[in-house]
Amino acid sequence: MLGRRQLREKAMQAVYAWKMAGEYSDQRTIEKNMLKGVDEIYDLYIYLLNLLNFQKTIAENKIELAKNKNFPTAQDLNPNLKFVDNPMFRILDENEELNAYTSKNKQLTWDLLDTYPNSIFKEIIASEEYAEYMKNDRNSFDADKAFIMDIYEKFIAPNENLHDWLEERNLHWADDLHIGNSMVMTTLKSFVPKSTGKIKLFKVYKDDEDREFIVDLFRKTIRHSDDTRKMIEEKATNWELDRIAAVDLVLMQMALTEFHYFPNIPPKVTLNEYIDLSKIYSTEKSKVFVNGILDRSLKELNQ
Repeated sequence: MLGRRQLREKAMQAVYAWKMAGEYSDQRTIEKNMLKGVDEIYDLYIYLLNLLNFQKTIAENKIELAKNKNFPTAQDLNPNLKFVDNPMFRILDENEELNAYTSKNKQLTWDLLDTYPNSIFKEIIASEEYAEYMKNDRNSFDADKAFIMDIYEKFIAPNENLHDWLEERNLHWADDLHIGNSMVMTTLKSFVPKSTGKIKLFKVYKDDEDREFIVDLFRKTIRHSDDTRKMIEEKATNWELDRIAAVDLVLMQMALTEFHYFPNIPPKVTLNEYIDLSKIYSTEKSKVFVNGILDRSLKELNQ
């Protein structure tokens, strides 16, 4: 499921889109697109799980091709099956939720003719990690799990060509890839030797409260935009708001909205969350500025 930080991130993108579209932009359409973008993260998550599991399919296909050569070698006829027999693949293969969702959404599957999974497979089998894993004849679920998580983290998650492909498939996916990768890694980490096909995958929202949170945050940030802008202006000594990067202004306005209109969220939590977001989206200089404004605002609020 998405954490509150990821939900804040999606709300930030929507508020930014609203600002860029102008004062008379269609707020409802932007909100609808925001929620659609959140829902599509689940599709990305399933697509990435299928991509990882497809590495076994590629390996099995290559084993069969080698066996059916005109003059197969002894190694072709008696291949090392450690990779294809990795129990992590078995858990993915059997997962009822993954299979049911994929069968209804065929666009989230991969094909043996697809370039990207094959190029990733070539990188995997050429790696030292693969060589070390295949020559180790000891059986250990922990080692099998560590290997699968390792190859995902090194060869799938950071793959730039895959990133470009996902951006072509869905404009939001390129921005959300780090979220999808995090969900995949958390899922793999949850697998244990006794995991069956009934193990639950992650949902986008933990509960209805999370969905309400992102909607309320988006709407209240816009509703109180003038007020929070004035608050920032009062504290931004020797700074004209026009000089502040738009994304920095959005982050500060969202944080101030939470400070004043989300009484159930501890202000310190809000401060830490937006400081972390500023580390991702702000420059080094503006990050210091954003942190200073929010810290001063929180001190005033406490007083």
